[in-house]
Amino acid sequence: MKNAAGAPHSDVQAGGKKEGGYADRVQLLYARTLDLLSHAVIVSMAAGYALYLTGLLPLSIPIETVAANWHLSAADMQAVLRQPSGWNFLDTPGGVLHGDVVSYMSVILLALATLICLAVAVVIYFSEKNRLFFAIALGQLLVLAVAASGIMAAGR
Repeated sequence: MKNAAGAPHSDVQAGGKKEGGYADRVQLLYARTLDLLSHAVIVSMAAGYALYLTGLLPLSIPIETVAANWHLSAADMQAVLRQPSGWNFLDTPGGVLHGDVVSYMSVILLALATLICLAVAVVIYFSEKNRLFFAIALGQLLVLAVAASGIMAAGR
């Protein structure tokens, strides 16, 4: 095959990788999972924002109250408004049935996308009996899960 100048066309890009290169099963499923999650996040963010703007779901904190306390630090505002911190909003009755919380949960889904994709990689590495990559991916998954849980939160 020849390019426009008549020279032979090469499938090799700079760095020695073949164009349209090889991707293994883990990479393909990781990418497919990430694609699915990113689209789900976009839809949930739009839905959450629409619920927030239209008032179809009540707000957990009225906008006027947030505006009146905007000068406070996050910790002080939390104390004044008596709002749960971290994952504790899930403990309150109807905690997720507020317009602003639905929008917040879509951001949580975005943050959890890496964990979910890593979980897919861990399962594949385990099924392929690839012990080294399984151990590395599992270690990453555990570290990120502990960090996201807030178990080892600083300053508490």
